[in-house]
Amino acid sequence: MIGLLLSQVILFAAAGLIGFALGWRLYAFLASQRRRTEQREIDQLRSALSEAQVRRAR
Repeated sequence: MIGLLLSQVILFAAAGLIGFALGWRLYAFLASQRRRTEQREIDQLRSALSEAQVRRAR
């Protein structure tokens, strides 16, 4: 009886750890993708600002 209870606790803990690991991995992947997208937008805005400043200076 105690062995069955202990095995269920171990299985529950393992399932929780696997779920946490998968969730963290997905979060990290989406965060890096979001960071790349934001960096690309920032670069485009900086380029547009520089171009606008050059046009204004002329």
